[in-house]
Amino acid sequence: MSERFTAAIGRKLVSRASAEEVGSLTHLVLDVGRRQVTSLVAGKGRRAALVDWDQVSGFGPDAVMIADDSALHRPRDDRERAAAEGKLEVVGRRVLSDMGDALGEATDVVFDPASGAVETLVIGELEIPATSILGAGSYAVVVKAPGGEDPTSLGPEGAQRAGEARSPGSDP
Repeated sequence: MSERFTAAIGRKLVSRASAEEVGSLTHLVLDVGRRQVTSLVAGKGRRAALVDWDQVSGFGPDAVMIADDSALHRPRDDRERAAAEGKLEVVGRRVLSDMGDALGEATDVVFDPASGAVETLVIGELEIPATSILGAGSYAVVVKAPGGEDPTSLGPEGAQRAGEARSPGSDP
């Protein structure tokens, strides 16, 4: 069963060892090259702490279970600091095709809560498969345009025929 980033935000982080709430999820950090959620961020700014994905033992509808309190850590490098500050957040970021066309704004990311594997990038009515995500940074997310065309010019049905995007709720 898939999970959406926007539905997960605000979910409690609970230590499996102490059964105590240790924070709440503010955003998720992606490794675009691996198409993987690499860590979770709890809190904001200087108070933000991260949990590496391998410390997540369960991602349920009511709480995210982590191994223990020690799984939370402060940002260790520039990339983690940028993530903690929300500078690497994909949702809300502009999306550009590799042809340089503005496709809209990323409205969600769909991922597998068991593995952290990123499945799709949602841009309004379109879902672009994770395999089409080429890069993400502070300016934009760049995706491969289906067949060299702008996916927005194809519409949901045309993009689905191209095999590169599908409408939310449709069968792959």
